[in-house]
Amino acid sequence: MNISLRKIAFGLLLSTLFTGAAVAQGRIATIDLNKAYNSYWKKRDAEALLKDEQTSMEKDLKSMQDSYKKLNEEYQKLLDSASDPAVSTEERDKRKSQADDKLKQLKQKQEDFLAYPNRAEVDLSERKKSAVNRLIAEIRNVVAARAKTASYSLVLDSGNEAAVIYASSENDITGEIIKDLNANAPASSSGGSTEDSKSEKKSEKKGK
Repeated sequence: MNISLRKIAFGLLLSTLFTGAAVAQGRIATIDLNKAYNSYWKKRDAEALLKDEQTSMEKDLKSMQDSYKKLNEEYQKLLDSASDPAVSTEERDKRKSQADDKLKQLKQKQEDFLAYPNRAEVDLSERKKSAVNRLIAEIRNVVAARAKTASYSLVLDSGNEAAVIYASSENDITGEIIKDLNANAPASSSGGSTEDSKSEKKSEKKGK
């Protein structure tokens, strides 16, 4: 999803912050939030769902386009028939009235067709934002649980250069968090790349 995680998840920097005294005396851990997010199996599922929704919207737009084209052809035929000198004046007036009604339908169809892309884009954008927020919230919960278990009083996002000047990998818990996030991943989901798996193992060794 092409949505920045930095602004959305900036609160993760202080996700397990206790009192000032506890921070001074407690343990501090780091996590690469972006890496954890991209390695979360639910992220791939969410992207697949959003892609299906986008495809569905594109099909709806194509259907609207075809409907508009058909309606326009019907209008043109009625308009031409309303000028047919071979029919009576009464029949020409009737056809003209039908053409006017068809024109109103055509204009409404045109308005709907032109407005749909913007509505669809906004709707899809909101769904993407909602999906990211939901996944970030789940990651926060996993980080908080891990921090409490390991008695960390503060967890920082090591990938956020604006907040972290320096962070060693000594207390990096990214690997553990990714492992926790993907613990219940279905068999059809890989739950992270090979590189992520190697990172998890290295992180586990450092934590021992």
